[in-house]
Amino acid sequence: MTETSDIAPATGPRVWRGDEMAKRRDWILAFDDADRAEIDRATQRAAARGLTLDDITRESFPLDRVAEKLAALPETLGTGCGFVLIRGAPVAGKSVDDLSLMYWGLGAHLGVGVSQSAEGDRLGHVLDRGTGETERYYTRGGALEFHMDPADVVGLLCLRGAVSGGSSRIVSALAVHNAILEERPDLAALLHRGFHNSRRAHGEGTSPNRVPVFAEGGDGLECYYLPITIRQAVEEGYPLSEREQEAIAFMEDVAARPALYLDMDFREGDIQFLNNRTILHARTDYVDHSDPALRRHLLRLWLMMPGWPPRAEAMRFHSRVDRTGGGVRPEAPAARTA
Repeated sequence: MTETSDIAPATGPRVWRGDEMAKRRDWILAFDDADRAEIDRATQRAAARGLTLDDITRESFPLDRVAEKLAALPETLGTGCGFVLIRGAPVAGKSVDDLSLMYWGLGAHLGVGVSQSAEGDRLGHVLDRGTGETERYYTRGGALEFHMDPADVVGLLCLRGAVSGGSSRIVSALAVHNAILEERPDLAALLHRGFHNSRRAHGEGTSPNRVPVFAEGGDGLECYYLPITIRQAVEEGYPLSEREQEAIAFMEDVAARPALYLDMDFREGDIQFLNNRTILHARTDYVDHSDPALRRHLLRLWLMMPGWPPRAEAMRFHSRVDRTGGGVRPEAPAARTA
C-alpha cells in the first residue's frame, strides 16, 4: 500500500473550491444569435447529407466563429479548472435526431466521440426510466451520488429541465483528495491503494487488480471513482474492510461539504463539459413532470481527448471495450475495430 509519506497534495488550477468558483463567471461560455445560426447551418447540412454520428468530424461539421470559441476548452478542461458551462445552444423545436447531430458535431470540435456501452449507444439519454436501481446512473431519477464516468470528458446537453431541483453538483476531486490527506492521511493511503471495480454493466467481470481512486498521471494527480462498480465488486466476492468502508464514506462526506462543491442549474440549451479525471459530479434530488413526455431530459456525450496523456496505468483496465483515454465500443468484426 502507498506510504502516507509518499503522497503529496495536488496543486494548480485543477484544485478549486466551490464557494470561490460560485463568485466567478469565467467558466461560463455563451452562444449568441450568430453562433446559433452557424450551428443550425452545420446541422442542416449534416442532416441533408444523411450523415450518421460516426460520419461526423470537424471537417464534415464545419464551424468558424463557434470553433474559435471552443478552441480553448480542451486546455481549460485538461489542465485548467476542468469544467465549462455553455449557455444558449439552439435546441428549441428540433427533433432528437437533429439535436444528436448538432451535439456530436460540437463535440467533434473538442475531442473524439465514443460509445457508452458494449451495445454501441453513442449518446446516453439521461432521464428517469422508472426502474429504480439500475446498472447505470443515467437511467435513474432523483439524487445521484458523486462519481465520474469512464471517459476523458463527459458532456450533458439539457433538452428539458425538471419542475424543480435536479442541479448538477460538481467538486474538484483533487481538492477532496487534499482535504482527506490533511485530515485523515491513513484513509488517503487506502484510496491510493484503491478497490476492485466490477465491469458487469459492460459484459465483463470484476477487475483482477485494485484500481486506485487517486494516482499520478501524465498531468499530475487524477481520480477514478465509481462507487456503484465498487459495490458491485463486493457482490461478486471482493469485500471491503471496515477501514476501506470508512475511507469511501469519508470521501463522500468531504465531497459533500458546501464549501467545496459547486451547483449548476441546467436551463434548456445548456451544455456542461467535465474532465472525468479531475472532477466528480452528482445530482440533487428533483421534482419531475407528471407527463412522461415532459420529463427532465439530457443527452450525455462521452469524449476521448487524443491530445491528453494516457490515464494512469493502474486506471486503464477496461480490457476489450477500452478506447484510449476512456469510452467503450461495441463488438464488431476485426476489420472494423483495427
